[in-house]
Amino acid sequence: MNATRDGDRRRPLHRDSERGLILGVCTGIAESFDWPVWLTRAGALALGWCFPVSAVVAYVVAALVMPERPLRYCGDGDERSYWQSTRHRS
Repeated sequence: MNATRDGDRRRPLHRDSERGLILGVCTGIAESFDWPVWLTRAGALALGWCFPVSAVVAYVVAALVMPERPLRYCGDGDERSYWQSTRHRS
């Protein structure tokens, strides 16, 4: 059955470089699964401690594969449309 409740829907997986410490992979995973960011980072550090090479390779691959989250805008509509048009040009 494909019936899902509204509470069961996850956000799409993405990197959040605005709030991330390095490339935003842990922050994006935490937002997608609705986990605390500190817990996701602690899990990544624990995996890095146990499997350092595998963890670094997995982090780099995730950073390359995961799409970047669109920028958040706090300004008025004119400013938002300006920055959106600037971002799409480059």
